[in-house]
Amino acid sequence: MTTPTIVSGAVSTVSDLGKDEAWLQGWLKEQPSRLGLGELDVTDAAGDEDERSFVATDDQRCFSVDVRLGEMEASHGFQLLDNWARNRVRHPDKTHVAVLVTETAGERYRTTLETLAEHLPLVVVELAVWRGESEAIVVPHVALASDDVDLGSAPAAKASEALARTQRDEAVAEGEGEGDEQEREPVEAEAEQDAAAADEPVAVPENKDDTGVADPWGLPRQDAEPEEATNGSGGHRLLTKIGG
Repeated sequence: MTTPTIVSGAVSTVSDLGKDEAWLQGWLKEQPSRLGLGELDVTDAAGDEDERSFVATDDQRCFSVDVRLGEMEASHGFQLLDNWARNRVRHPDKTHVAVLVTETAGERYRTTLETLAEHLPLVVVELAVWRGESEAIVVPHVALASDDVDLGSAPAAKASEALARTQRDEAVAEGEGEGDEQEREPVEAEAEQDAAAADEPVAVPENKDDTGVADPWGLPRQDAEPEEATNGSGGHRLLTKIGG
């Protein structure tokens, strides 16, 4: 196996390459395996003057292919269904699959496409483009497919699995980073609280000795002054004031 030459490149699109839908249709019809859905044969176009659609078949299935560039629009989905319905009449001996080829399915109509996929055989193929200095590589991958459409080991299906793994790995790495940050926040907050508590002066209540424990008995302090009282004989005796 020849070792490929490794060069640097950048992400691009078919539109950025200066190509339109007519060019993309012709490029795919020239070699329908470029769809990434296996070895297919082109039979006929879906319309006499249609530059966006064509029909490709294998032994058992008929793929009604509709090519769209740019932002997804509601009319694109209707045209796709129209071609699929017409080709069912033209090729009644085949199992029919609607195929939408686009640069990106986007989010605006994804729910609609997912609903359609529940009711009819549908495959959405997105085209990823990597551009070098003198060449561009177009990589098809399955963005959406009905459960009853068996793509097996088709290249576009494998590319879709690889892309999904990459996205999961990125999501896991991002989640772990957020988890570390969340774990650090409570620790840092607790350390700040401890530091603030250490800086606060300790208030010593009145009537407490050096230990800071109040005297529950009201005993006289050692420095209390004795009071003098006169006894009945006119003499003086010392009284110690207890309990105030």
